[in-house]
Amino acid sequence: MWEERRQPVITAKLVGLYPLLPLMKGDDAKESPEQALKKCIDAVQEIEDESLRQDLLAAMAILAGGKYPPDLVLSMIRREMVMESPIFQEWVREERAEAEAKGEARGKVEAKQDAICKYLRRRFGDASAGLQQEVREMASLEVLDGVMEELFAANTLEEAQAIIRDGMERFMQ
Repeated sequence: MWEERRQPVITAKLVGLYPLLPLMKGDDAKESPEQALKKCIDAVQEIEDESLRQDLLAAMAILAGGKYPPDLVLSMIRREMVMESPIFQEWVREERAEAEAKGEARGKVEAKQDAICKYLRRRFGDASAGLQQEVREMASLEVLDGVMEELFAANTLEEAQAIIRDGMERFMQ
């Protein structure tokens, strides 16, 4: 694409290729990056279908970021120009869903860690402080579940220590 000229694509209204316009040659060899991006954006702005226009601008911004400095691209293809793009909105929804899932999983891990630490503190007092710290370093809900289940059978601090260290070893693998 970088060997093709952008003007024939614009003239023929080949809108499917518009996101690639910033990667194409301009008619003027002395064209600045600002001028090139402006011509590309102007071509997209002529599209009547707002949804398509926003999708094309979002894709163009991503591709232009590989050729031009990101701050230039962001200054010319502003956030509000692409925020309502259906593609962009889908990316935002996916990102939120992933973040929520990670947060939910982290919350479950922290709740399990809290429960184990409370049990250790209640059962073994201040002597269990080191063990509680080890429990806080465990990030696997599966391992924490196993440790918690076995921990209720521990009669001594040493037995609790062995159960937690075994859980740590499983966590490290």
